[in-house]
Amino acid sequence: MDCSGSGAGQLFALQHTRRWGRVALVGEGGHLSVDVSEHVIHQQLTIHGSWVTSTVHMAELLELLDRTGLHPQVVVTDTRPLAEAGEAYRIADSGTHGKVGIVWPDA
Repeated sequence: MDCSGSGAGQLFALQHTRRWGRVALVGEGGHLSVDVSEHVIHQQLTIHGSWVTSTVHMAELLELLDRTGLHPQVVVTDTRPLAEAGEAYRIADSGTHGKVGIVWPDA
């Protein structure tokens, strides 16, 4: 998964994904130039791009969550620090828990 929005970061993600793997590009911006044959077709990669929403819409969604009483702590069953992202994804992928959040320590 690349969240940087940097073409160099996106290319790094493609180059370091195992054969038949999946790559998610979720960072905004950047320009990606890639040798499609070498890095995508021959590696049999699946690439997903995902954009969630604008910050204005996110504020509206947060207000809706608050108004309806659906707070994240109701659905988030596990949190892990960024250093344990691999474990967080393993938990999420297992399908045995609710939502998993990756959290940053308080600065």
